[in-house]
Amino acid sequence: MKLESHLPKQTFWLYLGPVLNVLLILLIFFLLGSSFVIQSGVSVKLPESGFPLRDFHHPLVATVTANSDQFLYLEGRPVTLLEMRKGLEEKKKESRQLIIHADEMAPFGRVQEVANSALSLGYEVAYATQPAR
Repeated sequence: MKLESHLPKQTFWLYLGPVLNVLLILLIFFLLGSSFVIQSGVSVKLPESGFPLRDFHHPLVATVTANSDQFLYLEGRPVTLLEMRKGLEEKKKESRQLIIHADEMAPFGRVQEVANSALSLGYEVAYATQPAR
């Protein structure tokens, strides 16, 4: 006994919907996924390191540049060392972690001043680096 279907043949348009849905989800994932990388908003050339930074969730970001005019930024906003300390005191409840984005040509004394200010307030401090080539 031969069974025959009396339903009309489905066109390829039926299968196009799920394919477009998957492509759209992948596109959104890759576009929004790049925002999970911590960026300071100030362009610096980070030193290289073979050891990745781990276990920092929602940290504050301080940036130290090699520029002599304005060298210190907190969360992308230009500040002085005193203003940065006040800003860190205000944001203690949000996060107790600080990542320092320091340009590789920035004077180490400036970088250490920022780290010492944060450490004296009870912050965990880490230095941002880029992967070794």
